[in-house]
Amino acid sequence: MENRFQYFLLRVLRHIKSGGISLLLLGVLITLLPVSASAQNNTQANLSTIDNELFDIGMQVGLINIEDFGSEIVLGTSATFKASEDFFLQFNFLRTDADYSSYERSQGAYFDGADRNFEHYDLLLGYNLFQAEFLADSGAANLAALYVVGGVGNTSFGGEASFTYTAGVGYQVVFARTFVLRLDYRDLIYTSNLINENKTTHNGVITAGVSFLF
Repeated sequence: MENRFQYFLLRVLRHIKSGGISLLLLGVLITLLPVSASAQNNTQANLSTIDNELFDIGMQVGLINIEDFGSEIVLGTSATFKASEDFFLQFNFLRTDADYSSYERSQGAYFDGADRNFEHYDLLLGYNLFQAEFLADSGAANLAALYVVGGVGNTSFGGEASFTYTAGVGYQVVFARTFVLRLDYRDLIYTSNLINENKTTHNGVITAGVSFLF
C-alpha cells in the first residue's frame, strides 16, 4: 500500500516538473464543472419554489352577528394584494339576508323587503405578526401566518348606508404555493339609527375561506 502511494506521488511530481501542471489543473476543472452545473440547477429550482405570487382571489363562508337582529350565515369574496413580506391590502365583500328578530316576530318588523339585505364591503391593510413554515405529511413545506387587519368600508342594511370601521385578526396557511386557507374574525363597527338614534353597533363576523394564488 505504501509503495502504491509513493508511486502516485512520484507520478504527480513528474507531471509538475515536466510542465504537466496545466493538464492536471484542466482535469480538476473538468471534474468540478458537473458539480457547478448541478449546484446552479438546484439554486434555480429553489428560486422557482419561492412564493412570489402577489395576488389571490377567493370565497368565504361564515357567521355574522348583526347587533339587535341575530346571527345569520354570510357569504363573501375577497381579493388580496401582497405589498411586501409583512404588509398586504385586501378588499372584501359580504352579503346575507337578515331574518326577523324575536322582538320583530312579536311586535312587528322594523322594515321589510330589500332593506333586510345586509351588504358590506371594505378595504383593509393587513400586517403579518408571525410567519412560520411547517412540513406536512407529504414532506412539502407550507407557509403559515397570523395577521391583523384594519380599514374602512360601507355597510348597507335597513335602508341605511353606514360608513364602517373594520378591525380583525386572522390565520392563514398556504398549501402547495397555490391555495390559501384562511380563518378570520372581523368586527364591523358603524353608527345606526334603526333601533336607537346614533347607536354604535358592533357586528362580529367569523369566516373560513379558500383563495387561489396567481
